[in-house]
Amino acid sequence: MARNPYKDLLKTIQAAEKAKTVGEQFVADLNRYIQLSKEVYIPSKTVKPSGLGGCMREQWLILNGADMDVGILEKPEDITIQQSGIDRHNRLQNACQDAHNYGIDIIWVDPEEEIARINAMGINTIIKRRDGNEVLCYNADYRASFKCDGIIIYKGLKYILEIKTEEYGKFNCRVAPEPKHEYQAAMYCLCFGIDRVMFLYEDRNLTFRKAYEVKVTEEFKNTVKERIEHIILYSDKKQVPPKEKTKCSYCKYKQACKKYGETRPISIEELKAMEVPS
Repeated sequence: MARNPYKDLLKTIQAAEKAKTVGEQFVADLNRYIQLSKEVYIPSKTVKPSGLGGCMREQWLILNGADMDVGILEKPEDITIQQSGIDRHNRLQNACQDAHNYGIDIIWVDPEEEIARINAMGINTIIKRRDGNEVLCYNADYRASFKCDGIIIYKGLKYILEIKTEEYGKFNCRVAPEPKHEYQAAMYCLCFGIDRVMFLYEDRNLTFRKAYEVKVTEEFKNTVKERIEHIILYSDKKQVPPKEKTKCSYCKYKQACKKYGETRPISIEELKAMEVPS
């Protein structure tokens, strides 16, 4: 069931009606357009690397095609922040592609060429769609769909490029990659057969940048593999993973989650031994 973008529209309309000046009315109407014109996103029934470091139940709900909460209009500023992030991603990707033409030791690797190479190694990643710099990939082994920001060769070493934009306060305090981002990047490493990641963080306000080189260990890759296997087993065995209450704040599946209540954690070994309920 698709989201109903009109349920909370009254609040936006009331804001326009309360506006005192023509300028305030204009901004209120523009905000209403931004909210109503945003395309409704319905995720595919696949594992999402960006959520691997988050709540396991949320990943399970996505994998099983649960409906997102309806009637929740995103704030206009949240929508435009997302749009700004997409624009900055494109510009930074373009810069990485063009840098070599200026004698800078950054080489952009075309994802299709890389996938042809790794398919020969037995890694089952394919490109489902590409639109400019955006390349939608799918890996059958992990039932994962994702958009990788890029693959580069820097100073002779191959890296997964992972771009993140964030507000100034968070950026200013950043001294290392966000732990949940490392789960996402490790998943990309598994899907491309690469073990190095270049995390590139950009401040949304002043566009300052910080980068961190990370070599993903086999131990951490195995941790990520195990987490994916756990999520898939919960789904295949028709069991519901416990929710992680500390990660509920920005979840878009709160209503779907409530249907299942509290559940106990089940180990991978126990899930493997279970019969699938009829």
